Amino acid sequence: MQTRFITTDEELLALKEDWDRLATCRPETDMPFYSWDWFYCSWIHFGKPERQELFIVAVYEADRLVGILPLVRGQRKSSRIAYRILSFCNTGMMPRNTMYTDSGQEQETVFRAAWNHLFDHRPLWDMLELANVPDTSPFHRFVLEGKHRPGYSLIQHRGLTSPLVSLEGLTYDGYFSKYGNKDARRRFKRVTEKYEAENKCWGMKIYENEWDIQTGIDLALEVRRESWKGEFEDNESVSFYRELFAHFASKKEVIIPILMLEDIPIAAQFVTGREGRYFLHTNDYHSGFRETSPGLCLLHLMLIEAFKRQWRVFDFTGSDYKYKEDSCTGHQYHSMFQIFHSGWKSRFIYGAKTLLLPLIRRIMRKPADGDFIAKKRR
Repeated sequence: MQTRFITTDEELLALKEDWDRLATCRPETDMPFYSWDWFYCSWIHFGKPERQELFIVAVYEADRLVGILPLVRGQRKSSRIAYRILSFCNTGMMPRNTMYTDSGQEQETVFRAAWNHLFDHRPLWDMLELANVPDTSPFHRFVLEGKHRPGYSLIQHRGLTSPLVSLEGLTYDGYFSKYGNKDARRRFKRVTEKYEAENKCWGMKIYENEWDIQTGIDLALEVRRESWKGEFEDNESVSFYRELFAHFASKKEVIIPILMLEDIPIAAQFVTGREGRYFLHTNDYHSGFRETSPGLCLLHLMLIEAFKRQWRVFDFTGSDYKYKEDSCTGHQYHSMFQIFHSGWKSRFIYGAKTLLLPLIRRIMRKPADGDFIAKKRR
């Protein structure tokens, strides 16, 4: 197998067709957020403004692309020492990250080719950080087992614990009798009775078509402006959603449900998916209506909609909040790996993270942010 780095926009544009072929090759990567469009929008709107560099590892068998590890390179500082870090692009918008491989290839062979390429070029980087890697993925097992390459050190952090609802084999009534958020169901009934008594019109509108998706985004942004989160941090986030979701709407891979009270949007969700598996990327509610729990009511309505559409899985992604816990049937666990090689700067960063910083925390009597496992390789 041959390997090389993709480092220019022109090379990235040329990968589009092969990238999407790889992403759809296997069930674990056949998701909209693994598509070329998602990576490209993330790169244009977040990677470049943050002065990162493309550092994609491409693996070929003859002239056929058989593997992609979608990385970028940036800068960080530790104890006033700047170091170069390889990472996935814009992990804040990505619920999952992994490496994509051709279904006709043995995965570990492709993983190893990419891994060897990274370590053959270790003078170009000091730390490799792989965030939001699902614990169930073959790539997670490959990185953790560490049988593929000596001469590196690994720190594994516990990552997100994302709740999900597995709808297969369940009816709406069966779900709520065993798993469903009974508090959400009660609140939904109470709020419905309240607004009916006040003769107010309220309910969920769904935007998912090319001709109305921008209207859905506008309404979701109205909710965001009135939520406790406030506006998006910058215009790049808005542009990211507008461009990307317009594309996904043309492929029927995005849903924006809005909870409306009269003509006021009071809750919103951004959902993407395909083939019966859908992911809730972000949700918000109007803080002025907090006492009626609009976010919970919208979640309740979306679960009803999921049963109507016969979805297999509704994945909340993101952080493990109580309202998600109360609604889920299971969890997807993730890890973040920080990987170091034998270079002096890489060894310094590894030592700082495993020895110096824990010592400082003990002296300051501050607990570390999450448990980690450090594994040193020969």
